[in-house]
Amino acid sequence: MAHWKNIPGNLTKISVGSRSNVWGVNSAGGIYRFTNDDANPWVNVPGGLKEISAAADGTVWGVNSAGAIYRYTGDQP
Repeated sequence: MAHWKNIPGNLTKISVGSRSNVWGVNSAGGIYRFTNDDANPWVNVPGGLKEISAAADGTVWGVNSAGAIYRYTGDQP
């Protein structure tokens, strides 16, 4: 039997690139990044998307409600 742990939060989309690269969006378009901290599991990232995709190499891509495509560059110098 599989075991599941509830992670507090409310998302409509989630994408996992790796154990440490987990992203999601909520119904209002808010973007969230998983912190791996049970006390504060999600941090809000500025912007608004309706779709999000995280890759194993750490890149994150998204599409907003108007269909515009974005790539997250917040971790780059």
